[in-house]
Amino acid sequence: MSEVPPESAEFSVDREIWPDDLPRTLPFPGGRKPIHEIVADHGRDRPDAPAVTYYGNTLTWAELDARADAFAATLSERGHGLGDVCGIYLQNAPQFLVAYYGAQRAGLAVTPLNPQFKAPAVARQCRDSGASVVVTATDTIDVVREAREDDGVDLAAEDVIVTAYSDYAGDDGPYPDELTAEPAVADVLEDETALSTAVSNDADVDLPSVGLADPALLQYTGGTTGLPKGCVHTHWNVLFKGTTTAAVRAMGPEDVSLGTMPMFHVAGKQRYCDALGIVGNHAVLLTRYDPETVMDAIDSYGVTSTWLAVPSIEEIVDHPAVDDYDLTSLSARREFTNCSSFGTTLTREISEAWREHTGAGVQESGYGLTETHTTDTHTYGEERIEPGFVGQACYGVEIEIRDFETNETLPPGEPGEIVLRSPATMSAYLNRPDATDEVLEDDGFLHTGDVGRKTDEGYLYFLGRRKDTLKVSGHTVSPREVELVLAEHESLEDVIVVGAPHERRGSVLEAHVIPAAGTDGDDLEEALLSFAEGNLAEYKVPKDIVVRESFPRTDVGKVDRVAYRETLPDGYE
Repeated sequence: MSEVPPESAEFSVDREIWPDDLPRTLPFPGGRKPIHEIVADHGRDRPDAPAVTYYGNTLTWAELDARADAFAATLSERGHGLGDVCGIYLQNAPQFLVAYYGAQRAGLAVTPLNPQFKAPAVARQCRDSGASVVVTATDTIDVVREAREDDGVDLAAEDVIVTAYSDYAGDDGPYPDELTAEPAVADVLEDETALSTAVSNDADVDLPSVGLADPALLQYTGGTTGLPKGCVHTHWNVLFKGTTTAAVRAMGPEDVSLGTMPMFHVAGKQRYCDALGIVGNHAVLLTRYDPETVMDAIDSYGVTSTWLAVPSIEEIVDHPAVDDYDLTSLSARREFTNCSSFGTTLTREISEAWREHTGAGVQESGYGLTETHTTDTHTYGEERIEPGFVGQACYGVEIEIRDFETNETLPPGEPGEIVLRSPATMSAYLNRPDATDEVLEDDGFLHTGDVGRKTDEGYLYFLGRRKDTLKVSGHTVSPREVELVLAEHESLEDVIVVGAPHERRGSVLEAHVIPAAGTDGDDLEEALLSFAEGNLAEYKVPKDIVVRESFPRTDVGKVDRVAYRETLPDGYE
């Protein structure tokens, strides 16, 4: 569990593989203090510098800081402060930043809610987190009203803060449905409070002193292993990992970051709230990913940094209008664009196609968890495009591979559980002491439940979740490992490996696949099985190939294996 270290503590790396152009000791460019204080520094020292642009409308750092300050004053006047929680139930938009910095400045912890949640999920998270304030949009206000009817939700109507996304947008479309179809605040407001009112407060309010040890964030897990759990993160945790992200992405005030990654997700929040607030660069936010809007934003604003899922990258390079836009600003300050390949495997062909249009290649972003506030590894400067490669440990992070049963540390090359210790590990799962004890050791090491292996040099490979392992003819098999190998074949767009029931063996492997465009389906099964036999142990070779047209995906573009398996007949794993 993380504690706030003394000011003199340094976080240095002495590995030989550390990139030459990254500092070996983690710098804290904004100082060691809560991020909302660093935002105030930007507002004072760089008042006219652009902070965030949203469909053509830009807020400067002075304007963003002033609105966050007014929001904090409103919450404080209403009696909200240290120990309280503010829910942010919004898509990507400047209002997210106003609420995030403002609530934390007033002493509240923030809990982001997935904007696609329906009332039962909103009620559950508000109930579990104890949220006494929720910021939402006009198109989701009815969901919050329904959630408030839950007996366990203690949320007064006036503490539901309502905004319209279009209130902060300019004239640069095309707009997503949230902006074109949403009602105005005045048309939906009943007893709630308009955000425009909350950020117009110019009262001189004494705000609490917020320290690095105070709770800043209740970030909920994705619920892939049961109901979502709230990870308690302090201001130190958020500062440390935001600073780490800025360092291993080589971010500077001159960067223009394009944000399509959902900000309710820990990785999106870390980039477009935390690292942004620390570095003081310019963010261009989009509520929804759309390939042409992304290309237009890169061209119009000279975007130097972004993150995209691999399917989004493929969609852009294959877009008929790609040559109408200048995307080369993405290579002005770095050699690679970050991606997530956990849903669709990154290939060298995809990277080179991206480089052809942008001048930058593509690299896997890294490995991390909600429990550690993510960014536990990075791939900066690495040209490796290999199945499962997620780079090396970041500043202050220790990674071991241990035997799942004995907890003994395994030698390089052997797969086992990824166990890590970080200066930013959560203090606990909220209201879940037993679950906390299951994953956190007394010495701070966290059991991730993920399967991985390390190389002699210190690189980490992610091989999947242990809960996804299957027993095949007495052998333990990671479906993800098989998927990573099969995904290297040029005939595949996506693959999910499942366990099919078998009378004698208990289960056998089936590869459910989406063929790549132009693939001859008649020869696909033979080609894939031959490829698997040449690259996998016999017991890991699928016994059957099943062709599918599509797979369900998560909000961040990953293939949703849990949702897909729920569509399969009984007996499948």
